[in-house]
Amino acid sequence: MDYYNKSIDELYKELNSNKDGLTTEEAEKRISIYGKNILEEKKKKSKFIKFLEQFNDMMIIILIIVAIIMTLYGIFYSHEYTDPIVIGVVVLLNAIMGFIQEQKAEVTLEGLKKYTNSTCKVKRDGEIIVVDSSLLVPGDIVYFEAGDKVTVDARIIYETALSVDESPLTGESLPVKKIAKKLKGDLQIQDQVNTLFSGSAITNGRVTAIVTKTGMITEIGRIAVSLNTPYEVETPLEKKINEISKKLTILIFIILIFIFIYGKIILHYNFLSIIMLCVSLAVAAIPEGLPAVITITLSSGAAALAKKKTIVRQMTAVETLGSTDIICSDKTGTITQNKMTVKEVVAYNEDMLNHIALLCNDTTIQKDKYIGDPTETCLFEYLKTKKVNILEEITKNKRIIDAPFDSDRKLMSTINIIDNKNYMLVKGSLENLLLACNSVYIDGRKTKLTNALIDEIKAKEEELARKALRVIGFAYKDIKNIPANSDEVIEQEKDLIFVGLVGMIDPPRTSVKDSVKRCMKAGIRPIMITGDSLITASAIAKEVGILRNEEEAVLGSELDQYTDDELPEIVKKYNVYARVSPEHKRRIVNAWQKNGKVVAMTGDGVNDAPAIKDAHVGVGMGITGTEVTKSVADVILLDDSFSTIVVAVEEGRRIYNNIRNNVVYSLSSNFSEIFTILIGMFTGNTILLPIHILFIDLVTDSIPSICLAFEKSEKGIMDKDPRGIDKPIFTPFIYGSIISSSVIETIFVIITFFITKKYYSVDIAMSLALLSLVIQEIVYSFSCRNLKDSLFKQGVLSNKPFNYGILVLIVIETLVFLTPIGKIVSVTTIEFTLILKVILFNFIGFILYELSKVILKKCLKD
Repeated sequence: MDYYNKSIDELYKELNSNKDGLTTEEAEKRISIYGKNILEEKKKKSKFIKFLEQFNDMMIIILIIVAIIMTLYGIFYSHEYTDPIVIGVVVLLNAIMGFIQEQKAEVTLEGLKKYTNSTCKVKRDGEIIVVDSSLLVPGDIVYFEAGDKVTVDARIIYETALSVDESPLTGESLPVKKIAKKLKGDLQIQDQVNTLFSGSAITNGRVTAIVTKTGMITEIGRIAVSLNTPYEVETPLEKKINEISKKLTILIFIILIFIFIYGKIILHYNFLSIIMLCVSLAVAAIPEGLPAVITITLSSGAAALAKKKTIVRQMTAVETLGSTDIICSDKTGTITQNKMTVKEVVAYNEDMLNHIALLCNDTTIQKDKYIGDPTETCLFEYLKTKKVNILEEITKNKRIIDAPFDSDRKLMSTINIIDNKNYMLVKGSLENLLLACNSVYIDGRKTKLTNALIDEIKAKEEELARKALRVIGFAYKDIKNIPANSDEVIEQEKDLIFVGLVGMIDPPRTSVKDSVKRCMKAGIRPIMITGDSLITASAIAKEVGILRNEEEAVLGSELDQYTDDELPEIVKKYNVYARVSPEHKRRIVNAWQKNGKVVAMTGDGVNDAPAIKDAHVGVGMGITGTEVTKSVADVILLDDSFSTIVVAVEEGRRIYNNIRNNVVYSLSSNFSEIFTILIGMFTGNTILLPIHILFIDLVTDSIPSICLAFEKSEKGIMDKDPRGIDKPIFTPFIYGSIISSSVIETIFVIITFFITKKYYSVDIAMSLALLSLVIQEIVYSFSCRNLKDSLFKQGVLSNKPFNYGILVLIVIETLVFLTPIGKIVSVTTIEFTLILKVILFNFIGFILYELSKVILKKCLKD
């Protein structure tokens, strides 16, 4: 229900209250009806349930089934439990790692609560008392003044020079002037200037108001409800991991069914033997270490981003950033500096203009910081650049009395003593100020303010307004009789001398323009969504390159005429949205998602939180961001800069490439194991044991995989279009890379096995087949640092973690194949010369891998 369009008398009647407020007894009754003025938190899943959810993956389920079968086999037949123990440890480690990474703070309301956890002055039983804000109820008469946080939604009864910071709710960059008058029409929050909203703050003046809404029915409460509403959007990485799991699971079942039928009917294996063969194949087909490697890869990306002023709270967001098609950005503080700045000055009398800017100003200085209204503090910043000694001038030119700014006359006046003379100094709305002026300074002389000069001044104002500058006029006069009070000051606001005007704006960050260009080049569409006015938003968007023409900008209210089904087509037309509500932001994000785009949403206020929650990547602001926004964001920018988002996107693309390289590397090993086992079955040989396969997957593969996570970006990585959410990880090129590499690996393993078996024991042949696969994995890991370009182009030793990892792996393999430690993984002791021959033979594989890159890149699409 709206209350801005009702008179105060109507509100008293509707809320069953009056100017003396409620009685204590009535307030207690209403607490039982409306509840406390707090924000309720939804019930969260237990940690145990979250941990169990980590096992909800088809590959993990298959591994668990395999471990159970191998355990039963050990109990009743082999009495050997190494394999099921290793598999169990791997499954448990993956679950623990996943659980830890998913301990991102849930969508809680702790940040929202900070806006309501305070005390408030309220009239009860006809007396003004202070109560905990949680005890406020509709109908209460409340009092706020400068510095207070508003803890309820309330309709203004009386106000004096009232300004309110509503940026957490509306995104409005400047404090809003509030009035007590009844309003008409269907108005957005930004336009309800006779209403206070919970979550805002009083920046100037005093107000008496009647409480209309509390708790979860306030505007901030409505946002809390939307944050409690489940909305799970699958990230590109989650889609791709699910794709890998699904395809591998299908492939495993097809292979297992084929092997079971072939082994039982054609080869006449007994039931237990064929089951254990199927178990070996299942172990070979599943890349046990891949989930952990992906997590480590994402973690390394998060660590790299931390050095670039970006904190990652949700690991999958690292890769998702690299897939981003659309960046929906707030204006204030992200694209702009969140600091009003004097941009242009038109001075007819610069000295007197500076005096007015300094002395007709309520800014205070605390610990070398300017505290006050942004439009006034920026005047101090401007004067500082003019080498004005601010404290000295304020002390020297005493203020005697003043008349604060109010929404009717739109002027502020002070009476100051300057050089032993009394002056009235006035600043405010140019239109109202000119009505109070009869003179102007021209060429150092006081001149009559003619209509021609007024037109000239107004033309200049229009020129500045077209640049989205906020224009303030300055005037003065010397006075003989000092007014006794503010009303007398206001009466003397006439016959003023106009001395100039100032245009100010919250300017764009200097780096944003280049970052927008980088986005365009990378195929990413930047979009500005703000609570500010259309003129201001369009001007800033034009300056940084987001807006090309006026037709690409629209008011949020215009989106209300479209349904959710129509909106996906409508949003394609616009790059700038102004005067938007939280629901508008959310709908814009959802519409782009329906278009199949990966959407990043940035923001700092409570009003941004629902859209940030719904986006594929929610980006919160570390400096100006509210706790609400930070609690739902996937990543947080420590410098609040749009440019840092673009840096994070580049890092995300690097991470994706490294994950993809890892997938190819891991699956090539798994398929070579499958091919080797199948060939062994068809030829009546056991070439690799299950423990061999686990050793390859968990040791030989894992170390290079982890080190591949640190590979540097490819050249020109930001010159390509985004991959998007629907592009599969398995392209023809990737299929070709996996198949060709696994075939090459298998050939070397098979040749090694059968040649050595001819001259040595089966145990030695199996151990050397394992050695052959180990060497192939090491050699191919070098090639996987870049799937398309030559290793020499990438730089043979350019990845230092990789170099160290390979050295560690060589030490481990040396211990396994040359010492008794190898017995742990069923490796027989082998003479050194034989090992050396196998190593030299297998190094031929490097040439084949590098040659296959050239062929695959030329013949297969990616």
